[in-house]
Amino acid sequence: MQTIELNPNCSLTPRAARIFFVSMAAVSLTIAGLFAAQGFWPVLPFAGAELALLGAALVVSMRNGRRQEVIHILDDRIVIEKHGRQGGYSVEFPRYWARVVLSQARRPGHPSRLMLRSHGRQCEIGRFLTEDARLALKRRIEASLGSSG
Repeated sequence: MQTIELNPNCSLTPRAARIFFVSMAAVSLTIAGLFAAQGFWPVLPFAGAELALLGAALVVSMRNGRRQEVIHILDDRIVIEKHGRQGGYSVEFPRYWARVVLSQARRPGHPSRLMLRSHGRQCEIGRFLTEDARLALKRRIEASLGSSG
């Protein structure tokens, strides 16, 4: 049995994200306050909107950082477990019939898709990986399956 764990690269901890947001808010509101004191009060709503967008981006980033995919390659089957915000689920494929397919993006600049396929079913894996990491994962799974995919 072989197990491969995939996690997004999220080096920012929740505490560090709070510190980053508070420091950015302090700088932004200080500058906006100085301009507002000089009569340029319309700067304040823009500073607030900027901070709201930054906060929303940090929340989305922190939530996406909790995703995890675990691939178990067993003697007779492959089990993919996905864990994320909505909970978790698993998908099984018979090992002998499973094929690993790396589909190139339809548009330039978009990421490729790494799919595990068998009997008309498919499951995307490694969506959050870089292109190089996705290609390395494809090769690793193919080597574990003993096939050229």
